[in-house]
Amino acid sequence: MSVTAILGVEVGDIVETGRRHVGETSRVGEVVEVLGADDRPHYRVRWQDGHESILYPGEGVAFEHRMRKPVQPAPAELTDFLKTAGVSFEALPHRRTETASEEAAALGALAQTVAKTVVCRTETGAPVRAVIPASTRVDLGRLAKAVGAAKVELVPESELGGLYPEFELGAVPPFGGAAGEVVVDVGLAECEHVLVEAGVHDVSLRLRCEDLLNVAEARLADISVR
Repeated sequence: MSVTAILGVEVGDIVETGRRHVGETSRVGEVVEVLGADDRPHYRVRWQDGHESILYPGEGVAFEHRMRKPVQPAPAELTDFLKTAGVSFEALPHRRTETASEEAAALGALAQTVAKTVVCRTETGAPVRAVIPASTRVDLGRLAKAVGAAKVELVPESELGGLYPEFELGAVPPFGGAAGEVVVDVGLAECEHVLVEAGVHDVSLRLRCEDLLNVAEARLADISVR
């Protein structure tokens, strides 16, 4: 069985390695990064078992384009908000992702430069957006201390849609939408530029961390743990 060549293999395409020896089973994975020059392409693949490896196409390898939904633009309300504030940014379309870690992989970015927004609320019900690196999780105790609250809890997914109806569930950005406190983890301040959710699951915004702090009127605090 020879290599099945597909022009323009892209991130998100499916790859299958065929059986070359008796007793071997095929492996199926997803292309998460395209590497190499056109005359020697190779790929970083995430296999079904969660492991990743570099694949050089050879005998018994086939690629298949995955059906993709058209990439949505970032909500105009969000981009207009940044333009009005005079903030320079870059909108980066990518395959649809559900987590900040997947977003980092789709963009080929370091996880520590990708910010995820965790929507929380204080004991009075006031919303708080915790903005932390993709590779970490929010520490609710530290967050409560940072905003001077006795207690902070995560907002259930069932309530997020009502709180931020203009954004897709799980893609709330650090600015725009309902007012409330925004706290950015100190780890992100070490990055000159950061990537944030753009209100949809297949577009990210790249901007200077300093601009993020200013436009979100955010405070810096140590609020994340690995």
